[in-house]
Amino acid sequence: MKIRAVLFDLDGTLLDRRVTFRHHLQLQVQRLANLFSDAGGHLVDRMLVLDNNGSAPRPEFYRLIEAEFSLPRGASARLLEDFEAHFPESCIPVPHLTVTLNALRKAGFKLGLITNGRVLIQGRKIDGLGIRQLLDVVVISESAGVRKPDPRIFADALSRLGVVPSAAAYVGDNPDVDVLGAKRSGLFAIWKRDNFWPEPNNCDCVIDDLNELPSVVLAFAADSTASVTA
Repeated sequence: MKIRAVLFDLDGTLLDRRVTFRHHLQLQVQRLANLFSDAGGHLVDRMLVLDNNGSAPRPEFYRLIEAEFSLPRGASARLLEDFEAHFPESCIPVPHLTVTLNALRKAGFKLGLITNGRVLIQGRKIDGLGIRQLLDVVVISESAGVRKPDPRIFADALSRLGVVPSAAAYVGDNPDVDVLGAKRSGLFAIWKRDNFWPEPNNCDCVIDDLNELPSVVLAFAADSTASVTA
């Protein structure tokens, strides 16, 4: 069946999550310098190690930071409050983000986004990237009541688009949450390469840069039996 829609993950796929979070932490340490006065050097590098590419919920991450650096009691709550207030200001897109989305829209594809997380934070990231107007549907796990890789969240987005799974492609960086989740939900799964993750062996296509996506999707749309490696 011909591809009619392309859906995306957010963090690590459209948002350069690691660059964005490093920038945020640098500004956060400056804003709340009084909390870190006795913490020593190499703060941000160590905080990024503890972050582990966003694997822990933010409250847990900041509690870990408070303990690791022996910060004043209650510092984690202040850091979390600062994160929620300021993180979207630091949003940095992956290369070729808007030009790729515009090219896909011009080619006639419906566009959507499925992301795990809180509506407050994920929604402000989307707005920080300035891409909401380019998306036909946005599904955030908190409001959907289910998280990737559960097939129900993919089905929710596809239902809103009016597209069946076999007529949709999903692009993401996480081999389990994104690639396997999309495959199990019946979508064409495209892995956006990220050296943090091991390469999945079950994706339909691999891209290194978003600017490869229009030609890949158009090629697959022309031959629905194809398996493409960009």
